[in-house]
Amino acid sequence: MNPEISRNHTQRTRKLRPRLRKLAAVVLAALLPGAGHLFMGQFIRGVTFILLLLLDISAMLYVSSAVMRINVPLLVLLGMFIPVLYFYNVYDALQSADYIILHKRKPRRVTIHSQSGQERNRYEVWETGILFSLLLVAGGALMILFRMRPRWLEYFFADYGFYLLAFLLVIIGVLMFVRELGVSLRRGRSSRKGGT
Repeated sequence: MNPEISRNHTQRTRKLRPRLRKLAAVVLAALLPGAGHLFMGQFIRGVTFILLLLLDISAMLYVSSAVMRINVPLLVLLGMFIPVLYFYNVYDALQSADYIILHKRKPRRVTIHSQSGQERNRYEVWETGILFSLLLVAGGALMILFRMRPRWLEYFFADYGFYLLAFLLVIIGVLMFVRELGVSLRRGRSSRKGGT
């Protein structure tokens, strides 16, 4: 066999493999939120998407149960969260696959400076931090409560469930705004330093 033909075939296979990996990740993410991230080796992101989907479905089943008074606005908001989570999951899997293919490393490596002056990135902070374990514990506890259906939780959701969800959405929006503001301020400072 001609060595040049073999080399060209090998190069084409190397170029095609990342594209097939990206396609497989996006298809898996479209079939089940979090599966594309698990396929790419992003265990914590994948489990987080799966946990959020299960929590939302459990909350919808609890809020719409025949035992308690149905809170329609809360049910609508919980129902709207499913397509948002689904499409964000597919988008994030696509972006992560692109980043992994281009840089041959884990996605979203944005450098931040810790108190000790040591550089870390947001992805590593999420991977090694306590935040993920707290999310799992809180998610598991909520699922147990939704299954047990205590009376106090029924009254809480009937009276304050909509306000709680609205408050959480406001908090998430404010946190995202502050984060984006910080990123844009850092970019402005670095461009001023680079220009002088």
